[in-house]
Amino acid sequence: MTDEASHPLLGEHHDETSHHQSSSSIQQHRSFEISSESTPLLHRRNDDLSTYGGTESPRSSSPASGTLSPDDDLKKSRSRVGWTVLCGLIAVSAIVTILILAFFVPAVVKQYVKEAALFKPTNLSIESATSEGVRIRVEGDVFLDANRIESASVRNLGRFVTWIGREVETGQSEVEVYLPEYGNTLVGTASLPSINLSIRNGHVNHLDFEADLVAGNLEGLRSVAVDWLDGKLGRLLVRGTATLRLKSGLLNLGEQILTDSVIYEGNDFPALPDVDITGFNVHDVDSPDDDGAMAVDVSISTLADSPVALRIPPLGFKVLVANCSPSDPYISVADVITNEVLVKPGHSTAVDVSGIIRGLSDDLTTNCPGKKRSPLDSLLKTYIHGLPTTVYVRGADVPSLGTPRWVTDILKSVTVPLPFTGQALDNLVKNLTMSDVHFSLPDPLAEPDSPQSRPTVSALVKVLIGLPEQMEFSLDVPRVRASADVYYHDSKLGILNLKEWQPANSTLVQNIDNSTALLVDFAMNKAPLEVTDDDVLTDVLSSLIFEGKPVRLTVSANVDAEISTGLGEFAVRGIPADGKLTVKPPYGGSFPNDLKPHVESLKLGDTTESSLVVETTVNFTNPTQYSALLPLLDLVLLYNTTKVAHLTARDVTIIPGTNTGVHVDLHWSPLDVGGPSAVLAGQDLLSQYVSGYNTSVMIATHEGTIPALPKLGQALSRLGLEVQIPKLSAHDPDQPDHDGGHKGFVQDATLHLLSSTAEFALFSPLNDTTLDVTSVEAKAFYENDEEVGTIDYYVPFSVPPGLSQSPRLPVDMKLGGIGYDAVKRAVGGSLNLDTVAKVGVRIGNYNDTILYRGKGITARVKL
Repeated sequence: MTDEASHPLLGEHHDETSHHQSSSSIQQHRSFEISSESTPLLHRRNDDLSTYGGTESPRSSSPASGTLSPDDDLKKSRSRVGWTVLCGLIAVSAIVTILILAFFVPAVVKQYVKEAALFKPTNLSIESATSEGVRIRVEGDVFLDANRIESASVRNLGRFVTWIGREVETGQSEVEVYLPEYGNTLVGTASLPSINLSIRNGHVNHLDFEADLVAGNLEGLRSVAVDWLDGKLGRLLVRGTATLRLKSGLLNLGEQILTDSVIYEGNDFPALPDVDITGFNVHDVDSPDDDGAMAVDVSISTLADSPVALRIPPLGFKVLVANCSPSDPYISVADVITNEVLVKPGHSTAVDVSGIIRGLSDDLTTNCPGKKRSPLDSLLKTYIHGLPTTVYVRGADVPSLGTPRWVTDILKSVTVPLPFTGQALDNLVKNLTMSDVHFSLPDPLAEPDSPQSRPTVSALVKVLIGLPEQMEFSLDVPRVRASADVYYHDSKLGILNLKEWQPANSTLVQNIDNSTALLVDFAMNKAPLEVTDDDVLTDVLSSLIFEGKPVRLTVSANVDAEISTGLGEFAVRGIPADGKLTVKPPYGGSFPNDLKPHVESLKLGDTTESSLVVETTVNFTNPTQYSALLPLLDLVLLYNTTKVAHLTARDVTIIPGTNTGVHVDLHWSPLDVGGPSAVLAGQDLLSQYVSGYNTSVMIATHEGTIPALPKLGQALSRLGLEVQIPKLSAHDPDQPDHDGGHKGFVQDATLHLLSSTAEFALFSPLNDTTLDVTSVEAKAFYENDEEVGTIDYYVPFSVPPGLSQSPRLPVDMKLGGIGYDAVKRAVGGSLNLDTVAKVGVRIGNYNDTILYRGKGITARVKL
């Protein structure tokens, strides 16, 4: 605090007040001065006296006056009468001088005291609150320093007068404090005890007294407090009026009324303290009278900007939070009381607060107009994200605490904002697992990028939530919903959005570190998965499915939970659930081999000259734990990187394990899919296939794989899945071929030597369609390279479904060769022959030519 002016110790008259105030700007920063005629105000000046702590040092005696000899006794005796007369004269002169100075030079003495007086406080404290005000204790040192006086005449005369006067005594006095700029409101009245002061230069007076301060007009105090809290208090003028009864020795100076003013501005006003919450606990209330209530215990540490020590009695408050609009009244959420608080300047203050929450009002939990958040949502959001949070505190009347009425009246009329930093609930989700995962592709007819065009995920989710230690009350989570951003290698994969509330079950369990956790499980039903980066999804699937490597994903989620407590049910929105999840490969072993595909049946569909549709029924094994619903899935089939066909599945449900009777349409159209080069690739593929070789094709996605997600299909196209085509066989596919012989299109053959003809047992995989062989150009070999004979046949014949016999085809035998000799030796028996045949085939309207290579065909030889 700074004074407007320096102030006299002994007082001054009313007519000097204006002159005193005019010099305030010069004197207002003099610290530790006696700066008021009403009361010694506090200042902060570091000036000090060399004689501080005692009186002036006595002068040194001259050598002549050090010791009296016996010869001096006679002179001393003779002069006693003279000294007596002289002392009397001096005494009378002193009395006359005091009277003269008291009546003729008071202004000079006042100026001397005003400029020379210093007060150094050692302890200032508010001891207690009384029914009418407060009791303060003042401890400090008062002394006069003549060296502070610039005028030599004032300094010398003042020292002389105060040396003669020695002491000043003030009787019991009253000090009244007003606020001129607030309607001259009386702030309060102080009753000061009688005080004796030595006024000799350099003499230190040790003060230690108590005084009662009685509160005045509370409305004035409230106005000042409101302006301070609103940041409108730029300056404050305080005027004090004191009634003093002064006496110096035998001289009674009478009663004097003294007035002075002090201006506070700028840094003189204390700032609202920062609050650090050191302890926080919420628990159920055991009292039957508070059924459905919840208790809150808070420990606060703050550094109060107080120049004096304070002893604050127990107080009652209402805790309020902001409403939807700043113009709306605050919402009361709890009643709290504080214990007695001791504030020491320069030291942290600890405050213990206990409160009761007796329910949540509709104003607190109802969404604000035009918004999807309630005032409670806004409060919890800032707190759980560790953001600056503000609650408001207003005094409450709690008679049981015995708080003085005047304190209660002031506190009830002032609302104080209490800012603090929330506690971020990081790593709240300790573990998250998903089982019974089911993926559903979107509606194939949906518009791209529409909500219906997104794949959905259904699963049984279990979330282990670590509860803060501060929560010691029973709770349940009946419903949840969430929105999560999923990242892979710091790149965002997509958004999993569960907008609808999902029923949930919650159970309190012990975590692995013996802390209490809440296990929440719920069924996630068709949550849309919005893939934001198709390339990232490609990388994830490549690692999981094709490379068999685990994938580490980072999840940043905002969870909304419906909480059921003793206070009732309310929603907590925006709970952060950040963490890292390791997704293991969905299978063990080699994924393509584990599929174990088997063509159960083939049925011819529509045909053209260059294309055909084969409706197939396939059995395979899903080695993963995932299931999927495929409304429409279209894949391309590649042979040696060339597109030759499409595979289309509709309304297919894939389950973990064995899947049987899955319908897949093969759209064979090499020319349309890949152009002229694809025709040659298709012929080669068919040749390998009907020849019974181990033939692999690549199955890949494309832009039209999922019509509603064209970008996803295009991104996944680089992840081709290599699959071996199941062999054609007329036998049970689960029975191994004991001799390793061929079980493809040509099952076996019968050779007739005398007629030079041959007939073949053929197997057609088309269940309901007869295919036609339009031409055969073939050669047979014995032991790889010994030619036996050739067939050139251009008369079409039919091959019905399943096993059938071909007509006898003419064979041009190569007589005299090694092969022919082997055939003759095998008459009545059999031998194994190899064949290479160029076969013309017609299926419906489709015509093609394939190169058949048969190896180890069993040929029976007959005459």
